[in-house]
Amino acid sequence: MGEHAGEKRAEVLRGIREKRMMPDTYVITLPESGNHILDIRPVLLFTKEEREGQGPLILGVASGMEEARELVRIMVDDMYKKTGEFDWNGYMRYLE
Repeated sequence: MGEHAGEKRAEVLRGIREKRMMPDTYVITLPESGNHILDIRPVLLFTKEEREGQGPLILGVASGMEEARELVRIMVDDMYKKTGEFDWNGYMRYLE
């Protein structure tokens, strides 16, 4: 979690679970396109299907786009340091 999102962690996680509209809250997810390492998505723009269904796998949560970019930078840096490549699945195996 980003620093600011972490300060209100319980409230943010409850809002995501309850599928509330949450302006200025962003989630880090696996990429929808094969051209990205990770995606940054505003919770406010989740589709109706995502709100009513399972939704995307959330890897990180941030308050504001700036914090989301910083969180992705940290995640990608750590991924590369641990695995030597930009491979999320390899990174997850490393963490196990």
